[in-house]
Amino acid sequence: MREQIENAKRYAVRLKSGNEILGSGVLWKPEGCQQNKLYIFTAAHVVKGKKNINVEFEVNGKIEDVPVEMDKIIIPDEYQKEGDLPDIGIIILDHEYNNFPWYSVAKWEVDKSHIVKQPDMILVGFPVEGMMEKSFEISKDTLECKYESVDEKKWIVKYKFQQANIDNSEKNSELVGFSGSGIFAVIDSELVLVGIHHGSLGQNVARGNLIGTTSDFIRKICEENNCVVPQRERRVNGNLSDRISFFEEEILTELPNDDYDKVMEVLQNILSDDVTEVINSTFCDYCEECKHHKNYHCCEFFRGFLLVLIIFLKTMDENVNLSLPRVKEMNDIPIYFICSEGKVRTNRDNQTKLKLNHFIYALKTKKDLSYKLENDCVIIWGSERDPKDTHRTCSASAYKNVLRDISHADVNRLDITGVAYDFKPKCIIHVNEVIKMMCEGNLKQLKSKFIKYIEELGK
Repeated sequence: MREQIENAKRYAVRLKSGNEILGSGVLWKPEGCQQNKLYIFTAAHVVKGKKNINVEFEVNGKIEDVPVEMDKIIIPDEYQKEGDLPDIGIIILDHEYNNFPWYSVAKWEVDKSHIVKQPDMILVGFPVEGMMEKSFEISKDTLECKYESVDEKKWIVKYKFQQANIDNSEKNSELVGFSGSGIFAVIDSELVLVGIHHGSLGQNVARGNLIGTTSDFIRKICEENNCVVPQRERRVNGNLSDRISFFEEEILTELPNDDYDKVMEVLQNILSDDVTEVINSTFCDYCEECKHHKNYHCCEFFRGFLLVLIIFLKTMDENVNLSLPRVKEMNDIPIYFICSEGKVRTNRDNQTKLKLNHFIYALKTKKDLSYKLENDCVIIWGSERDPKDTHRTCSASAYKNVLRDISHADVNRLDITGVAYDFKPKCIIHVNEVIKMMCEGNLKQLKSKFIKYIEELGK
C-alpha cells in the first residue's frame, strides 16, 4: 500500500484564492484527448462562489501554479448550497502535461465487490493544520481510511479514517483542507479513483465517519457537460515508475559506482518512455495460475520484473528490440518473459516454494501461448512466490525429463503426442537469476556472461 500511496500523491492538487487555501482536488487527463486538456475533480463547496482561484500541482517534478478561468468551472445543478450532496466540482484546464501517469476511474457496479474485499482507501490532500504555504510538497498529506458502505443511487460513499494519532477533540480541525481530495482504492494492484471527499458524516467527526461523492457521479456530470467521460478499463500502464523502489532496493544498492552510473542512465531513459507496446508484444505473457489473469500487466511483481528485464537487456544491447529480444550472437534465439505461479500444485501452503514442473505444466496447458513460442528460445520465468533453489533454472535435458514426468502423471491428462511436437526451449531461467547476475557487477561483461550462461544450460 505504501507504494500506491506514493503514486496517489502525484495527482494531488491544492486550490487557493490569494493566500487562502480553499481545499484539495485530484488531477486527471483523458487518454487520447487534445494535448493540453486537463481536468481537476474537486468538491463543489470548495470552488462555488470563489473568485481568483489558482491551482497548484506537480508536473514531472516541477510545481505548476495555474490560474483558473471562471467559465471553466462546472458545478452540477444538484449542488445548491454548502452541505448538499452529491458534492462535485470540475475544473477544465488548458495546460501541457506530457506523459501523464494515467489511472482508472471506478464503476461501483463493477468494482464494489473488489472494494469490499480490499477496503483500504487513501486520500491525498492539503490540510490547513500543518500547512506550509511556501512548500507544496511538505503541505501535502495523506489520510488512510477503510471503506464502510455506499449508496449507489444517491452517489454517496462512506468510509472511516484510521489515523489513531489524531486526538478526538481535534479531528474536525485536522481534516479542514482535505475537502475535494481524490479517494483512491487499490483493485488488483491497480490504483483506482473511487470518489471525491466531501467531509464528515454529521457535525462532528469524532466517530471517524467520513463521506464522499462516488466516481459514478463524476462520470454523470462529465456526460451532461460534454466533457471527456472517464472510462473504467484495465488499460495497460506503460510507465514503470511505480516500481522504482523495487529496482533500487534489489539492484541499484548492490552495484559499484561505475556500474551504478551506467544503470542509472539506462533507468532514466526507460522511465521517460512508454513501454505499453512492449507489454502488449510477443515478449511478455502469463499463464496459470495468475490471480490477475489477462490483467497481469497490473501486477506489481510483473511490472517490477519487467523493469529489471528491460534494463538488463538494454545494458547488454542498447539497440535491442524489446518487442521480441533476440541474442544475435546465438543465431538470433528469442527471449520471452512469462509470469506464472504454476499449475496443479498439490500443496497449497503459502510457505512452500514453486517447482519447475508447476511452471512447465502451466506452459503446456496454455495452448495459445505454446504455439507462439519459437523452438530453442530462452524463457525468463517470473513469479510472486520464489521457486526452490534447485528449480531456478532448467536446462534443455532437464526440460525433457520434467516434460516426461508431467506427461505420465494421470492427474495432468496431457496429450503426450501433442506435447512432443510443441516448442522446446533452450533453457528456462527464473528472473531472480537475472537479478543475481546484475548484482554481481562488472556489467561491461554482462552480455558475454549471459551468453555463456545460456550455452551451459542449453547442453
